[in-house]
Amino acid sequence: MSALRPVTLIAAGAIAVHELSYLAGFGTAGSHAPADHSYVAALLPGLAILAALALFATVERGVAGTRTPPASPPTRVLTYAAAILALFFGQETVEGLLAGADPVQIASVLAAHGVMAIPLALALALIASLAMHGLETVEARIATRFDQSTPQRAPRLGLRPRLLGVVLSPALLAGSAAPRAPPTPA
Repeated sequence: MSALRPVTLIAAGAIAVHELSYLAGFGTAGSHAPADHSYVAALLPGLAILAALALFATVERGVAGTRTPPASPPTRVLTYAAAILALFFGQETVEGLLAGADPVQIASVLAAHGVMAIPLALALALIASLAMHGLETVEARIATRFDQSTPQRAPRLGLRPRLLGVVLSPALLAGSAAPRAPPTPA
């Protein structure tokens, strides 16, 4: 379950890089795109399910009290960007092979879209890293809330200030602080 959140964010980033690079390269119509990209829309429900499971995993890890040290932000961004680019270039290669393109055509498509894919992957990796940091923060807050080792402070029963409660406490009044002795029973 611990790998579900990064995998979901990287998959979303790879789909976004793919769509944005084609949008930048071929425009909104995409009529000049060399391959049919209608399958990408079929991936979105699966990605939504992954996102819901990632949120569930965040809550579950928080309630369980599982804490992992977060990676440094630059390392995380570069790792996410490399993974997004690997998925993007792998996807483009498979698309080219399934479309029957020769290796020169595949290389030209990768070169043309790779120029646009690198800054997109870095930007989306930064967004994914920030989202992961947010999920880790939520997880830590849930873990703190459900932590059984920290004693829970008893709720105060009145609106009386604490200092007044000490001054008017029966133990203090019955001791030497009282100006006279208590009355004797008759």
